[in-house]
Amino acid sequence: MKKIAAFIILTALLLSMAACNGKEEDASNNSKDSTIEVALATDSGADKLDAAAYDGSTSLYTAVYDSLVEYGEKGEIKPGLAKSWDVSEDGKTYTFHLHKDVKFSDGSNLNADAVLFSINRWKGKEAHAWLRTATTLKKAERVDDYTVKMTFSEPSALILNELTAARPLRVMSQNSVKPAGDPNGEFVKAIGTGAWTIESYKRDKETILTPNKYYWKQKPSVEKMVWKVIADPQTRSLALQEGSIQLAGGEMSKIPYESLNIFKENKDFKVESKPGTMSYFLVINNQNENLQNIKVRQALNYAIDKKSVANQVLDENGLPAKGLFAETVPFVTEENSAGYAYNLEKAKESLKEAGYDKNGKTLKLKLALQTEEFPEWKQIAETIQSNLKEIGVEVTLDSMESTAYYDNLWSKRDYDLLIYRTYADGLNPQGFLNSLFVIQGDGKGVAYTDKNLSTAIIQAGQAINKEDRQAAYDKVLSYMNENAVTVPLFYPNDIFVHRAEIENFTWGPIIDDPVIWNALKRVK
Repeated sequence: MKKIAAFIILTALLLSMAACNGKEEDASNNSKDSTIEVALATDSGADKLDAAAYDGSTSLYTAVYDSLVEYGEKGEIKPGLAKSWDVSEDGKTYTFHLHKDVKFSDGSNLNADAVLFSINRWKGKEAHAWLRTATTLKKAERVDDYTVKMTFSEPSALILNELTAARPLRVMSQNSVKPAGDPNGEFVKAIGTGAWTIESYKRDKETILTPNKYYWKQKPSVEKMVWKVIADPQTRSLALQEGSIQLAGGEMSKIPYESLNIFKENKDFKVESKPGTMSYFLVINNQNENLQNIKVRQALNYAIDKKSVANQVLDENGLPAKGLFAETVPFVTEENSAGYAYNLEKAKESLKEAGYDKNGKTLKLKLALQTEEFPEWKQIAETIQSNLKEIGVEVTLDSMESTAYYDNLWSKRDYDLLIYRTYADGLNPQGFLNSLFVIQGDGKGVAYTDKNLSTAIIQAGQAINKEDRQAAYDKVLSYMNENAVTVPLFYPNDIFVHRAEIENFTWGPIIDDPVIWNALKRVK
């Protein structure tokens, strides 16, 4: 009997252990099913995510912080934290009416005081001098608990657009700094009204996000997101294939163009693609005397085969460029952005008129690029090098580390040509034109120096009604096209790749808020 009793007890224990193991396994599976792992190309900077700074990933900013207004298709401005707004007749005063049912992730209320705290944190700071909203803001005041008025020194079409950007004009809790509520206080923690909060952070490894339990719109469908740093594009592609991440793409973690067909042809994956608002182009440094000749600039435009770039290099994941901006950008039309069709004979003729030909004087140019963020630029640069060789132009490629590359663009200007990209969404066209083509304090434009162009861009930014703005941008973009100020190359699609187990993929409103993360589901 004792042996039988012992056997029964042992059997019961084993069954109990098996049941426990089963529960643990189920719990583990449930946990996995409620987590989405996302690739991030660089460190998120989660510990420095001050809404009024530039120290973190733009996609993390938009996951944690909301904006007063949001960007819509073709530049339509939509409600955000502000349910509505009024603009004075002279275009200098904006009054924002806030939603009354919104809380920050720490449970504190969104109200006029919180918005004023956020405004005063960026107002008057030198770091934000590139923003018209920051440089022209004279006064921000509280009208009542849920109304804020902003008064500017001059009208600007950029104000609402800049408020849609990922940073540095988003709204954060007064408790994000120490002492709390001090606009000049020390940043302590990212506390926003967005759908997500930062649970943990390991520099250069991962950032774990969990839902904001107070979120005022659609609640997240998963328990957490893990954003993993995978710096190498090919490694990101392999991580998707073997399943250690479930989603990658956009500007936050590009998948190489040459890898996309692997995913397009596999039912276990889905490639999401749509026309974007960014474009790739060549900056022409007209501080170089040789590039001050319009015939040389026109020759460069005629000689580069944009269709070849789009089809062979980038595998039709976008469109060959005409003008500087794609037609997804407000105020861009076929008439003001006609571009230059590929024509070697015209290119040779233009170059000859400028005093160059294959048997005489040779034009030699240095082309700067970087591949850390844009790996496809290497092959684009090689195609440009080959195209220009056809008309007798010698191009030397200068591939740079990204920090040196940006220093070269913004300050050193040690290049003849440089592959760059426009901004996207609300910062196009005016914000981008301001930053590169308006003459700065040193008497030069960052990418091109032309007083007539600079004046026309400034005037476009001051136009308020739609008709005046269209006329102003027609003038600017037509002038840039006629004078071959840049060499437009390609309009890339916005692209994400995810495993089939991820459902409800929905595009976000801007390139820096690329996915409606809280809509995503992970199924077995």
